[in-house]
Amino acid sequence: YMKEFILRTSPLTLTVIILIITRIPQIGLNTLLKKTSPHFSIYFGTYGTFRLSASLVFQLENILTYPNLNWKYELLYTPFLIPFVLVSVFTYFIYQKEASDNLRGIFGTVYDRVKSPAIALAGALTLVQLMVEGEDESAPATIIGTVLSDALKGGWIAISASIGALGSFFSGSTTVSNLTFGSVQQIAAETIGVNVNAMLALQVVGASAGNGVCLNNIISACTVTGLVIGEGKIIAKTAKFVFVFIVIATLIMLAFLL
Repeated sequence: YMKEFILRTSPLTLTVIILIITRIPQIGLNTLLKKTSPHFSIYFGTYGTFRLSASLVFQLENILTYPNLNWKYELLYTPFLIPFVLVSVFTYFIYQKEASDNLRGIFGTVYDRVKSPAIALAGALTLVQLMVEGEDESAPATIIGTVLSDALKGGWIAISASIGALGSFFSGSTTVSNLTFGSVQQIAAETIGVNVNAMLALQVVGASAGNGVCLNNIISACTVTGLVIGEGKIIAKTAKFVFVFIVIATLIMLAFLL
């Protein structure tokens, strides 16, 4: 039983172990997988300069001639090939006799499920980058939040949690929502004279609730489970719970202020 238990749990165990050893700087793999040199470069004119390092770090610098507009993708460090694809292939060879399809067929099935959602995900992630692009005061998200707080004054509290939910809706991450709108919520709290910690708490609550209607999460869940249904139908069902969650959090916030 112990041998079977170890084999059955090996995918999860190996994934965790590989993630740990590639994230601890003292081991050395962390730095190795993110090295940007040596590299070769290709100049694409106004589109930017493309660089590819020996550690398979893809970079595009000075995009559209903007000096600080850069993109980087660390292929071996980002959790994709290592550990997920690596562990998946390893697991396949362990249970090859029990597999209902060969390795090529399995990857083909995964590709068929991912190719359509990938388009929607790319659009959503692009929107997130556009929202946070720029310096603190020139980022679109900051401008929108500052203008609204000046216009709404105390009414900002009523939409604070919804702003946090909006960030998660676009990005699929509570953390990204907090990073995007956290400074906006702080500025709004200071502007209308509300406790900053309370306002940031409302932001976090809204951002957490927003995951329930996040397009990225819904598409990913449908892809993994093989569920063929319109994302709008799922959002229509989950939005009710998100709305109630946000209303309750806002009422609690108002109860402490009044």
